[in-house]
Amino acid sequence: MVFVKLSIRDLLFSPWKAPILGPQEQTFEKQKESQKEVLAKLESRLESVEFLLTNEKLEDAKLLFQVLAFDLVNFQLQRTNQKEIPIGGNLSSFVLPETDRKLKPFGFIKSLDQVNRFNEKEMDEVLSSAVDTYEYLLYESKKEFKTRYQTVLDQFRFIKQIRFFLMSVVLSFSIFGLVYYQYKYPQMKDQSIKLYSFIGKDKPETSESLMVSQPVLKKDIGNWVDYEWTLPDSMSMFGGLRIDPLEQRGIRFSLDQFSILDSKGKELYHKKFVVSESLLPEDYQDFLQISDIKTAGKQMPGELVEMITTGRDPQIHLVFPILSDVKTIKLKMKYIEAHKVKKK
Repeated sequence: MVFVKLSIRDLLFSPWKAPILGPQEQTFEKQKESQKEVLAKLESRLESVEFLLTNEKLEDAKLLFQVLAFDLVNFQLQRTNQKEIPIGGNLSSFVLPETDRKLKPFGFIKSLDQVNRFNEKEMDEVLSSAVDTYEYLLYESKKEFKTRYQTVLDQFRFIKQIRFFLMSVVLSFSIFGLVYYQYKYPQMKDQSIKLYSFIGKDKPETSESLMVSQPVLKKDIGNWVDYEWTLPDSMSMFGGLRIDPLEQRGIRFSLDQFSILDSKGKELYHKKFVVSESLLPEDYQDFLQISDIKTAGKQMPGELVEMITTGRDPQIHLVFPILSDVKTIKLKMKYIEAHKVKKK
């Protein structure tokens, strides 16, 4: 095997356009292409003989094998600049090539004149010898392509492959880096905060028909925002509320206070989201369920609860006594991209 020595200079500064070949190199390239075409035909005929044997077409396989045998012999003669032997000709003058390979090529020649009398098992054996011969010819041809028939076009193609590989690696790492960065440090997008009403602890099912929403805007990051919803009549009575604070993972948010008012503006329910002495949200029993959300690091009792969304469907389920004549919900919140918050 011939190793092409390349430097960084070759990779960076060698021409990107294919080189112009001289007359001799053009001849070499034509010979290589011709041999590659013959090798492809040999492989196809080997597969055809195998197909015929598999489908119990023994006589057809024998006829095609006779042609294949001379094709293999003539390819060897062609690549060694010897005169070809016509199909059905005398093979006694053919000299077996010397090789160190364990499975010797052209072993089928000694029994070629007996192929017409072979059974299926014997045909399998002679076909196996033909396959060994094809592999030998393929190996020797590739070796000569890299030595005897090597041209500047081969080095150009090799450099082109290296460049393509390196560019693919760089592109793959760039894409991976971008995806990882977006996952590790997500940028907040414009989205929605949604409220779903449900009957209560025993019936926590929600539906889109009992939902109201407000836009959450990227421009409000870092600022306290007062969200207010006017509820339809279908949501005037409930004993539980599902809050979907975001539609995105990796965003930190703080809840300040939450109020529910009736149609006359009277406050029916009020909740302050602060950390208790147990380091859990105060009145933790009011939280029926919290999903795709975790508390944001170490927090001290009395501080406002800070959380981080861990999935794309974060939910907070609150339960309380059934309220009626509900008309307005107010919620004060603040959002910030989690990776921009300094750890305590």
